[in-house]
Amino acid sequence: GIINELIQNADDARASEVSIVINRSSYGTSSLLSPQMESWQGPAIYFHNNAVFSPQDFQNLCKIGQGSKLDHLGKTGKFGLGFNAVYHFTDLPSFVSGEYLVYFDPHTTFLPGASVQHPGLRIKFTRNNILAQFPDQFKPYLLLGCDLKKEYNGTLFRFPLRSAQVAKQSEIKMHSYDTNDVEELVANFRRLGPDALLFLKNIRSIKIYDMA
Repeated sequence: GIINELIQNADDARASEVSIVINRSSYGTSSLLSPQMESWQGPAIYFHNNAVFSPQDFQNLCKIGQGSKLDHLGKTGKFGLGFNAVYHFTDLPSFVSGEYLVYFDPHTTFLPGASVQHPGLRIKFTRNNILAQFPDQFKPYLLLGCDLKKEYNGTLFRFPLRSAQVAKQSEIKMHSYDTNDVEELVANFRRLGPDALLFLKNIRSIKIYDMA
């Protein structure tokens, strides 16, 4: 399943700890990078691991969607299926690692300035006080030790769930995804997860959190 793929990626990155967070909160919409980003301020599933992206990792993952809008979702270097699988429940994945916050927007409709050539955004947050400029936009990332000020010693993925309204226009998947679906995904993982640990080289702990 999707969770296993992401855990395998974390294991490949030599992480020893993984956390999965179901965040049911919705966040403010007054100070966003663009009005279109409002669609992604609702509930989300997060995956955290305690490895930091290497420059090569950034390069591999940032190849997503380059050259065409949606054709390249299947070609992401070593991240392969693991990362592509997240488009099952979101159209706007993002992550914080080291000094960077990265967004992917294959539709090029949500991020300001996104284009077919550059369907994403990479922000060096240690150099800019992004939290003061766009508090609503970046508040969802203030979890698991991430403060968007100092370098983050880990990787925190945020996958905001595709609402029914967004699903109507989505070219990736015309199915919405809600917290009940995430609960089911996590319940299936709980049932089968312990077996997955047997085949991992580096990961020693997997924690699951459910935030109201």
